[in-house]
Amino acid sequence: MFNTFAAVALTGAVSAFSQSQFEFMQYIAKQGKTYATVEEFNMRMELFAQRNAIIEEWNADDTVTSKMGHNFLSDWTVEEKAKLTGLIGEPEASGPKLIAGNSPIANAVDWVTAGKVGPVKDQGQCGSCWAFSATGSVESSIAIAEGSSPLSYSEQQLTSCSSAYGNNGCSGGWYYWAWNYMKVNAQEKTSQYPYTSGKFGQTGTCTASGSGVAKVSSYVQVGQTNADIMAAINLKPVSVALDAQRAVFQSYTSGVVTSGCGTQLDHAVMAVGYGNDPVTGLDYFLVRNSWGASWGDNGYVKIGQSSTGTAPGYCGINKAVYTVNAVSV
Repeated sequence: MFNTFAAVALTGAVSAFSQSQFEFMQYIAKQGKTYATVEEFNMRMELFAQRNAIIEEWNADDTVTSKMGHNFLSDWTVEEKAKLTGLIGEPEASGPKLIAGNSPIANAVDWVTAGKVGPVKDQGQCGSCWAFSATGSVESSIAIAEGSSPLSYSEQQLTSCSSAYGNNGCSGGWYYWAWNYMKVNAQEKTSQYPYTSGKFGQTGTCTASGSGVAKVSSYVQVGQTNADIMAAINLKPVSVALDAQRAVFQSYTSGVVTSGCGTQLDHAVMAVGYGNDPVTGLDYFLVRNSWGASWGDNGYVKIGQSSTGTAPGYCGINKAVYTVNAVSV
């Protein structure tokens, strides 16, 4: 492979870096990037420059409520970024929904600081976000019910083994289809069935041993109002879907996202809290992503609560909220 300086030398730019080239050099050093050819180096530099322009324009706008910055995605193609999402169409119709009642709820909830959310995970180059969302909700549901710290369960099992329930491995699925699988098949721990699909984007053959330790007893769709969603999160983290194809989400670093998103659902995540942001004064939902802890704010993003109070919500977050009841076996 060409290292950074060899690649730059071959472009004839060593003696006179432009500002954009210098910023790109800093970026690849920070991210530990290497490229196979000079052609790839130049292609990645152009992609970085395009994203850099978007970030600078966004951050210079005093009317926006979130900030963007560079991360590992800044030199990726659209096709490569698409592999980080993985929902199959819009959510299916559901029966009666869980809606807010008259019981009071907390003004703010953070299940992360409460110790009921496991570490941020990384789905890698596989459209298995649905498996990570489904698993994260199961981990937290059991931890809260049992008064324990969350254990880590196997996303690989869901990715490789739940095709009969509608999921398509690295090509997409839904968290509630994963839970349908888990009503019948207990989920193994990550230590028993580690995640391997992320490296090469391959679904893999099912090798579940039948020694799973977690099952789903039931799940239900949550109503689409802010109040409904807060009432559900007040009890436990929930699985949600959103539009993750825009720069405002992909390059998020801080603040509360209230613009720049679409509402076409393509990515599954978890809503693990809610509150009011002291900097912007905006109400938000706290979301855990599955793109590793180097993304966003240590793997998290604040999505603003719907200005209308109901769906679709910013980035479509109000549209497909589900809560699960899971048990240890």
